[in-house]
Amino acid sequence: MWSASPSSARLCPRTPRVRVGGAGGGPGLGADARSSQTELGRAVTSRLRGPLAGVLLLAALATPSHALRVATWNLLAYDDAAVPVRRPHMLQIVPGLAPDVMVVQELLTAPAADSFAANLKLMMPGRVWKGGSTTFLLSTQSAIYFDSLAVSISNLSAVATGGPRQVLVALVRPNGYKANAASFRVYSVHFKAGNGSVPTDSSQRTLECTNLRNTLNAAPAGTNILMGGDTNFYGAYETGYTRLTESQADNDGRLRDPLSMPGVWNNPAYAPYHSQSPCAGSPCVGSNGGMDDRFDLFLHSYPLNDGLGLDVVAGSLPGGYGAYGNDGLHYNASIDAGGNSAVGLAVAEALRQASDHVPVIVALQLPAKLAVASALDFGDVITGSAPTAPLTVDDLPAPPAATLTYSLAAPAGFTAPGGTFNNTAAAVPDVHAIGMLTGTVGVQSGTLTVNSNDLDTTAKAVLLSGRVLAHASPSLDSLVAASSDTLDFGTVPQSGTSERSLRLFNRGYSSLQARLVRTAEFVAGDDRFTFEAPAALLSDAGTYAVRFNSTGAPPGSDVVAELRLAPADEPLAGAVAYDTLRVTLRAHVQANGGVEGLPTVLRFAPPAPNPFHREAVFAFDLPEPAAVSLVVYDASGRRIADLARGEHPAGRHQVRWQATDRNGRPLRAGLYFARFHTAGLIRVARLVMLP
Repeated sequence: MWSASPSSARLCPRTPRVRVGGAGGGPGLGADARSSQTELGRAVTSRLRGPLAGVLLLAALATPSHALRVATWNLLAYDDAAVPVRRPHMLQIVPGLAPDVMVVQELLTAPAADSFAANLKLMMPGRVWKGGSTTFLLSTQSAIYFDSLAVSISNLSAVATGGPRQVLVALVRPNGYKANAASFRVYSVHFKAGNGSVPTDSSQRTLECTNLRNTLNAAPAGTNILMGGDTNFYGAYETGYTRLTESQADNDGRLRDPLSMPGVWNNPAYAPYHSQSPCAGSPCVGSNGGMDDRFDLFLHSYPLNDGLGLDVVAGSLPGGYGAYGNDGLHYNASIDAGGNSAVGLAVAEALRQASDHVPVIVALQLPAKLAVASALDFGDVITGSAPTAPLTVDDLPAPPAATLTYSLAAPAGFTAPGGTFNNTAAAVPDVHAIGMLTGTVGVQSGTLTVNSNDLDTTAKAVLLSGRVLAHASPSLDSLVAASSDTLDFGTVPQSGTSERSLRLFNRGYSSLQARLVRTAEFVAGDDRFTFEAPAALLSDAGTYAVRFNSTGAPPGSDVVAELRLAPADEPLAGAVAYDTLRVTLRAHVQANGGVEGLPTVLRFAPPAPNPFHREAVFAFDLPEPAAVSLVVYDASGRRIADLARGEHPAGRHQVRWQATDRNGRPLRAGLYFARFHTAGLIRVARLVMLP
């Protein structure tokens, strides 16, 4: 019967609710808060007429300052005839109660139950109220009302106790919680009325309480029970009260009184706790003796006081437990006599005329609720680093709520702080640094477990992921580590610009290797050489243009400079900078009239430009006549073009290739190799033809 169904609705909001003072009761707001309400008040009251305008404004502004607020109220023979007479007074009272759940006794008809539901909906429009005739059981003369934004109810039924009225019972579940330990059973009671000194009345209450206690004891161990209503107890001496609160062989249904009140309750010392007869003299609704008895109260099971989750909030109203509107100053007097310091005169007058009981309120703190991300991604980092990622842990409910207690268990390859942590509902979220180990290159993944006292999720899984990359490997050669090279422009004409291609490699690049970045570059030496390239991340290789402007250079001169490149890993955790790459730049400026002396060194210049689109130029120097072979091969090793063959005179030579084969047919883009061979020198140059 009592299996709980999960609720899909949201938790109560984290922002604490604030109850408005004045006619609604409780302490007033500060000046800033009152100022912020002025415009809202004008907007509401400008559309209203009559005495309810101010009450409706209060309803719009008053929200409870608790996690969950439960109220009980005996309306005293509330039937269809009583509704029009007493409803205006109830409209004054309801906003200050600000309940999330409410049980009401002495409802005599279904229309009267619906009328009270209409009061809640009218005066607290920010809620979504459920209840009325649908939650009214005639055998109990009780109904339950609830804000469906805060809770859900199920298992509505009646318990026969042998008294004049049965007991209404329902299972209440705060929204956002699934565990049974987060729900509670609420019992709405109205025991036999009568003088405590009359044996038959007291015996009848004893019978009812004995039967009810037997029913409560049948509940599973650890069940949260909240019993509220009109008990008609005159003191702690009554056997019915004792039966509900005493220790028995089976204590699963044992109840606890939030107040310690031994002896007879009708005495001035207990004046702050009285709930019955707010009217003295006449005319009055029902009894007219003034505030003098504690008939209406809440008792609760011990699991609601164990500090482990759903618990009764200690202390008095406005944030705890007590009789609404009782300021303790009206013993045997009307609750509004001479004013009222608890709720204000307008509400006190309404309490006097609405019923011969005042409502009683109890606040429940919600269990802890873990709020943490389901996944944490470290992204890409470089081996040898010590990356961390922030994990935010929060206790979600609005205060007061149970403190979230938790610990972190990291999987292999990751680290997390050890120990036990606490986060209170009112505190800012905790932030923990989760680490990832980077000794091994590859994809890292695992599941971090957050173990907590969240009743729904005692072990929350947080998926961890990241990639550990190898360092980049900058080089001027694709096959071996080369930090220096020479870029020879050969013989260049006077007053012109020549261009050569420089290749930079991230040697051995793969998807698990950091990319390369140039952090700086400059040309040391003759400024006729220039290097300009956009900043970019280099995966495996990059081709850059180096230019030489011979304008103004002495004819026949050799110009030399050095291009310096500062490479580094891409900017990730663990990135490092590398030694400077140095490229010697050479160019020979053609002599006046184009007449050049014979070269003194046997030399083969790399093809330029490289990569190329339509034409590549090969240059070689022969100090003396020699047989020369310059052949182009494709990537498979097949010879496709003979560019130079046979005897060549001493001097500086250039050969232009239009990227055609031996038959003059255009070749496809791709990788080619040029092999230069002469006595004393063999060179193989790789060149790339672009589409």
